[in-house]
Amino acid sequence: MVRQLSFYFVLLSFCFGAATSLGFEVDSTEDSSIDFANINAEVSSKIIHFTWNVNAEKDGDYFLIEKSLDKKNWTTVSRVESIENHKDRHTYSVSEINFAEGITEFFRITRVDRYGNKQVLDIINVHQPILNHLLLIPLQGEVDKRIRLSYDSRISAHGEISVVNEVGKLIFNTKVHHESGYNSYVLDIKNYPEGNYVIVVTDQYANKTSRMLKVYNAKKKKRGWFGN
Repeated sequence: MVRQLSFYFVLLSFCFGAATSLGFEVDSTEDSSIDFANINAEVSSKIIHFTWNVNAEKDGDYFLIEKSLDKKNWTTVSRVESIENHKDRHTYSVSEINFAEGITEFFRITRVDRYGNKQVLDIINVHQPILNHLLLIPLQGEVDKRIRLSYDSRISAHGEISVVNEVGKLIFNTKVHHESGYNSYVLDIKNYPEGNYVIVVTDQYANKTSRMLKVYNAKKKKRGWFGN
């Protein structure tokens, strides 16, 4: 129907000698339209950065970012106002704190025009890391001997904790069981020579998280370490 309306309009204009160009297709219900390009989501820790591109729009009001775990029940997490009428490509963006509720979460972008009409433009999947938030925590009174590894797992699974030195040699490995939720492990480092190490936590499904550990000898021969 949209294409037929556009065709008749151009044909009539041609017959009367008018040079007319339509910036938008004609909607069969309201004079409102959008040329949507794409949406992208990037996860950074607990924040999701959304960006989407619109090539052209007429009579827009606002956009909604909505979240779902089953693609059936949706909850609004953000609202972004439209710049209304434009014929040049425009990029919208918004960042939201997201408390992950599942391994895979769904987000959709819905456009609302000034007449109140809603249109779902796209749905994307966001896959949350299974193992994450690995932290190295000093133990009081034992900073130069032991450290606590703290990390989260989204599933219960068997796994391993390994330490690799700066030349890639495995110097420590132990089997562990990751509980769903918070996990911790105390690592003995008192015999580690000065240098750089990588601590790697893996599970049976090849998911992993890692963090760098640097062991050093400070002044007066007092040992220390830091992680990043």
